[in-house]
Amino acid sequence: MAEICWLTRRPQRLTKPLLIAVFDGEDDPARSGFLALTYLREVFGARQIAEVDVEPYVDYEENRPFVTSDDGVSRRLEWPTVNIYRGKDKKTKRDVILISFVEPRVGWRRFTALAVETIKTFNPDEVVFLAGQIVHTAHTLPIEVNVRSNAPRLMRELGLMSDHYVGPTTIMGAVQVGLDDAGTPLAIMWSSVPHYLVQTPSPKAAHALVSKLKELFKLSVNPSDFDGAVAEYEETITKIIESDDEVFNYLARIGVAEIEDSASDLSEYVAMDPVGLTTDMVDEAEDYLRQIRRDIE
Repeated sequence: MAEICWLTRRPQRLTKPLLIAVFDGEDDPARSGFLALTYLREVFGARQIAEVDVEPYVDYEENRPFVTSDDGVSRRLEWPTVNIYRGKDKKTKRDVILISFVEPRVGWRRFTALAVETIKTFNPDEVVFLAGQIVHTAHTLPIEVNVRSNAPRLMRELGLMSDHYVGPTTIMGAVQVGLDDAGTPLAIMWSSVPHYLVQTPSPKAAHALVSKLKELFKLSVNPSDFDGAVAEYEETITKIIESDDEVFNYLARIGVAEIEDSASDLSEYVAMDPVGLTTDMVDEAEDYLRQIRRDIE
């Protein structure tokens, strides 16, 4: 199992450490958690302090290394890694550890143990996972954030419901069970992501996650920093949708009426194949939203 590679001196004392993590891949549709974490790095003045090599766990055909250059001449390779940052919340004076995990393709048992041990290294007071939940909804509707925890203290202090899910799980779910078994207090926040925009980075979903973090942990973050990006996101997606009559009619229906999980609605959804219908829309939206993402970063 890989070990943490410290890029700075290993922190010896942390003040009420809050650890916030995301898992790239299936657990983060619309990259809402990634965008939120990127914003938090800036707000907390976070600097990278460590990384973990994940070569035994990744498929480079799906998670390619990047060639980068700072001066346009010298080039270097950036390989997929677990990146660890340390920042400070000015209001609460808490140390904040931010971790961006990759989604493994192989070696899930060892990677789960690696993630659990990496998190436990910082002996956090609380751990928060930022994630997304694909739902049958419209992008114009408010984003809901569902927060659950199996830690008695967090359930009591934050008024959270417990997570009773059983069944097939993602890597985040596997790590969750490992942390629960270790007695590490963990809460998971899921932002709702429209089923037809799962690959389009969503500042709206990131805004919802940041707002919930502020509400629960009284952090010195300002969700209104996302307002401009959210407005552009909604306006751009709406314009793209309106240019396609078939997509517009489908999404207009789910946007103006209450969504019901009935068998008839589900069969109509499957038959219509909205994911296929919106492929071009997503491609066009992603080009525009990459600029929004760069603005947030």
